[in-house]
Amino acid sequence: MKEEQETRERLLKSAKKEFSEKGYMKASLRKICSQAGVTTGALYFFFQDKEDLFGALVEEPIKGIYDILYRHFDEESEMLAQPLKYVHEDGDHDHFAEALVRHLYDNYDAFILLLKKSQGSRYEGFIDDVTTFLEKRYLVFMTHYAKEQDLPAPNAFFVHLIIHISVDLQVQLLLYERDVEKAIAIQKKMMDFIVGGCIRLVFSK
Repeated sequence: MKEEQETRERLLKSAKKEFSEKGYMKASLRKICSQAGVTTGALYFFFQDKEDLFGALVEEPIKGIYDILYRHFDEESEMLAQPLKYVHEDGDHDHFAEALVRHLYDNYDAFILLLKKSQGSRYEGFIDDVTTFLEKRYLVFMTHYAKEQDLPAPNAFFVHLIIHISVDLQVQLLLYERDVEKAIAIQKKMMDFIVGGCIRLVFSK
């Protein structure tokens, strides 16, 4: 078992290097196996195909993102249990912002693969999938919030724009700021700006 685990780890290490350099489409399974010191037959003992191998590098980090988002929406739902007491203040989403950034940076290589090297795989739509998920969940949340607060229904297209902007800001932060503590500080400010501005604009009478 230990030998099999070590072989699998060598394959993953080799695959990450090859995918990072060549991208998913141009990556060579033969080269991955050669660098790992195994035969192609050994690779198929652990992984079904190239996409399964790529998935082994990114699936858990993706799951982690959705776990954080689900927890965030659960907390938002709890907030709505006492809607009349809620007034947005800067810092309200600091815990979420930090959890999100730390997960992204703890799995930095995997998310860079998803953002820049996944074309041709089933993971190339990762950003679109997350954006669609967020858009649907926030529209439900904002609709509920508006009803509880006796505010106008949120404009769906405006929600669409806000979510796309916020996701793009997150992507740019990951790509261009390598210091995790600086990234957390920036993310907190971004959350205050986006949430505060969204509430003021979407729910203005």
